[in-house]
Amino acid sequence: MPETRAGGGDSTVASEDQARADFYALLSRLYAAAPDAALLSAIAASDALSAEAESEGGRALAQAWSTLVAASAAMDPGAAADEYQNLFIGVGRSDVSAHASAYVKSPGATPLIEIRVSLAKLGLARRTGVNVYEDHLATVCETMRALITGGGQGKPFAFADQRQFFESHVQPWIFDCCTAIQNSSIANYYRRVAEFTQLFMAIERDSFAIE
Repeated sequence: MPETRAGGGDSTVASEDQARADFYALLSRLYAAAPDAALLSAIAASDALSAEAESEGGRALAQAWSTLVAASAAMDPGAAADEYQNLFIGVGRSDVSAHASAYVKSPGATPLIEIRVSLAKLGLARRTGVNVYEDHLATVCETMRALITGGGQGKPFAFADQRQFFESHVQPWIFDCCTAIQNSSIANYYRRVAEFTQLFMAIERDSFAIE
């Protein structure tokens, strides 16, 4: 996960941006490892999302969140651990890859190298002891959280920095990854996670496009 070395921008995080950051943090946690009993209980106890009547995307996201909340209430932690293992790790090869390099083929460079270059320019780096690569879905979600909040430094990054990282390192592959998860015969709980991820990322994409 990224560690902040330097940043810039306002020291105040608006409530709507904090909500975005919180969702990125949750998704990062869910894709980094299987949810334990405490996390499943926390999600199950979460409030419903308020959907703007005029926003089709907002209504769909609220419904997907309600479905994930219900799935979390019904999910057994042991079954969740088995599903995560079989879906994302497997024996020899995972059923679904959570790395950008599996979906983005860029001649002359790799998504991992490109993300590392972008992180260095932003003053971010992988924390010591973390063995998850920078192009992993958990890491890019955590990076977005850090850009929104400033990574604990009290200085959120500029909106332009958030947009550039999203459009360069999240948007090109996140929807294909979510589709792969939803199409997997192994996915049960993570089908609901992927549905929510896909809708949340679509709202992010559209918001960045109109700003």
